[in-house]
Amino acid sequence: MKKKLDIKIILLIILIVIVAGVEFIRYRTTIDTKKNISTYTALRVKDNGGRGYIEADGNVAANDTKKVFVDKKLKVDEVFIQEGDYVEKGQILMTFDETERNNTMRKLERERLALAKLKRDIKVERELNKIGGSSDNAVKELNEEIRKIEINIEEYMEDLSKTAERIESPVSGTITSLTAQENYLVDTDSPLMEIADLSDIKIVLEVPEYDVKDIELGQKLMIKPEVFEKKKSYPGVVTKISRISKVSETTSENVLEVEVKPDEAIPYIVPGFKVSAVIYLEQRDSGILIPKTAILEESGKYFVFVSSDDGVLSKRGIEVENIKGDDIVVKNGLKAGENILVTPDESLKEGNKVFLQFKNSERKGAGKA
Repeated sequence: MKKKLDIKIILLIILIVIVAGVEFIRYRTTIDTKKNISTYTALRVKDNGGRGYIEADGNVAANDTKKVFVDKKLKVDEVFIQEGDYVEKGQILMTFDETERNNTMRKLERERLALAKLKRDIKVERELNKIGGSSDNAVKELNEEIRKIEINIEEYMEDLSKTAERIESPVSGTITSLTAQENYLVDTDSPLMEIADLSDIKIVLEVPEYDVKDIELGQKLMIKPEVFEKKKSYPGVVTKISRISKVSETTSENVLEVEVKPDEAIPYIVPGFKVSAVIYLEQRDSGILIPKTAILEESGKYFVFVSSDDGVLSKRGIEVENIKGDDIVVKNGLKAGENILVTPDESLKEGNKVFLQFKNSERKGAGKA
C-alpha cells in the first residue's frame, strides 16, 4: 500500500514538472516574440470632411517698435535706463560726452568773429575803393574770404545739429533692446535701443512655402504659447500674410511670415516669447485625411499599411486628391474605422505583426502597446 502511494506521489511530481516546463516554454516564447515585434504609432481613420490643419512655430513681437539712432559717432556719457524699463515720452534716456560738441562750438565762435572782422574790413575797403585808395582785386579777395568763412560756419552748424547732447524717448513704452553703455562709441548704422508698446502685440508665425497656398486672411487658428508649456490654447485669426519669402533661422527652409492676432489678451507673454499654432483649413464636403508621414510610394503609386486590431499588417494602395497642410486627402482605398500606421518604414511587409500605439492615446491593448 505504501509502495503504491509513493508511486502516485512520484507521478504527481512528474506531472507538475511537465506542466511547469510547458508554461515556462510558452512564457519564454511570448517574451521572445514581443522582443522581435516593433511598436508603431497608429491612427484610427475618420471621415472628417477633409478638414486639414497646418502646424507652425513663431514668436511674439510688438506691433509698434521704435528704433533710436543718432546721426554721428558719439561717445556715451551716462545711461539712465536698462532693458525692461518703462519710459515716458520725452524722458531723458542717456547723455553724450560734450568734449567734441564744445570743440565744435569754439571753432564756430572763432569763425563768427573772423566773419565780423572781414565784414568791417570790406566795408572800409569799399569806401577806399570809391576814392581810389583801394583796388577792385582787394575788394574781390575779401568777398572770397567772407564766402569761405560763411561755408565753414554752415558746416559747423550742421555738425552741431548732428552732435546730440542727449537722447529723449520719442514714445512711451518699454526698453526691449539696449546696446549703448557708458563710454560706448555709438555706431550710426545700429540702433542704440528699441522701445516697444507691450500693450499692443502681434504673433508672427513661419509657414513653409508649400503650405502658404492654403492660408488666407481671416483664417481661424489656435495659439499655444510655450510659457504655458503648450498646455493652454487661445483662439486667434490670420491678419497678414507676407509677400516676401525668407529662410527660417530655425529650420533653414523657405518660409513666409504670417501675422496672427489672438481673440483675447494672452497673459504673461512679451515680445520674444515662442509660440506654436494650429491653423485650420477650409471644410470640405467629404474626405478622409491622413498624415503625410503615413504614405509610402512604390513605382509611382501611393500605399499605406493597414493594421488589424491584433497588429497584423496589410499593404493597401490608395488614391490621393491633394495636400491639406500637414495632411493628405484620400479619395479611395481607405474607410472610416480602419487602423493605419502613422510613421511606417519601407522594411515592413504584408503580414508582419506589430504592436500599435494609438495616436492621441485613442486606445491601447493587446496587439497594441
